Amino acid sequence: MQTRRIFLKMLFGLGAFTLPWIGFDNKLKAAIEPLMKQPKVKLYVVPPEAQTIYEYFQSASLNRTAMDDILALSSPEMEGRRTGQAGEGRASQYLSRELSMLGLKPMGDNDKSYAHAFTIHEVKETFVGNRLTFTVGNPDHLRAPSLNILGGLKGDTEEIILVSAHYDHLGIFEGQLYPGANDNASGVGCVLDVIRRLVRENTVPKKTLVFAFWSGEEMGFLGSKAFVRNPSFPLDRIKAVINVDTIGNGMIGNFGLWADDKAGIAVEAVQKAAAEVSASAMVVSGNGHNSDQLTFAKAGIPAVTLLAREWLENNHTTQDTMGIVKREQVELATEIIYRAVKNLAF
Repeated sequence: MQTRRIFLKMLFGLGAFTLPWIGFDNKLKAAIEPLMKQPKVKLYVVPPEAQTIYEYFQSASLNRTAMDDILALSSPEMEGRRTGQAGEGRASQYLSRELSMLGLKPMGDNDKSYAHAFTIHEVKETFVGNRLTFTVGNPDHLRAPSLNILGGLKGDTEEIILVSAHYDHLGIFEGQLYPGANDNASGVGCVLDVIRRLVRENTVPKKTLVFAFWSGEEMGFLGSKAFVRNPSFPLDRIKAVINVDTIGNGMIGNFGLWADDKAGIAVEAVQKAAAEVSASAMVVSGNGHNSDQLTFAKAGIPAVTLLAREWLENNHTTQDTMGIVKREQVELATEIIYRAVKNLAF
């Protein structure tokens, strides 16, 4: 009975599991599936060798890859992950579930939640060339809720290395889905894969590691700005920020860095890691573009963003699909971030 209660609590409480239907006839599936809303959940039969249901789902999370994450987050069910809309909610559930299954400590608004809540103002859609972007709408209109998602691996000290990626994208506009596979499901998958690798190693870091997934980046870094205004831990604990954005396309091993001249410790760690895997990671101009590292740089925290040099190709278009994301490039970016994190935190 206790096992049954645990099972039901996990299935209906966490929600949004992407799991295969096994052993259920079509009538039962038809009866249950409408109750589960979107995205459709599917039910696992826990194998007898699994000691607990939690252990089974943790194993499933550990065995996922960055490409699995990118595929899930850019799927039609996520509706383009626009901040403040249903697709963003599904993506935030996906991320919270992964952090929970991987055993990370909640670092959101309280010690039991991965969610850091904020609100967004109205925005309007506009095209710059063929690229869809947002501009500020009426600030007096009702604001919509949104969530950053944060989890941590506690270290020996209170000092923090923050690793982040934004998970929002552009949503659906004029009936067209903007999947955001490279921007920025690729960065999210990269960070999740770094977490999985560290969890498998089961080594306590010297510095505490916080992994953050920002929303509202496409609307002007709203999520990271909200966090800096209302942090869930003191900002002076953060010693460096490594942000990951649009890393999945372009020439293999050809990366760029966005950083200011005060980001020394963060830039050095990423460049050292890139050199170790024979990749390029030069500081380059964004030519008016930027990412969430800027929010932390303005707060006086060393911060850098890793991105593919060709990140702008198909960016903010309906062509930003799995087809432009290269597995080898994602794996290389993951290796770079992993090595940089090991350098800074262990």
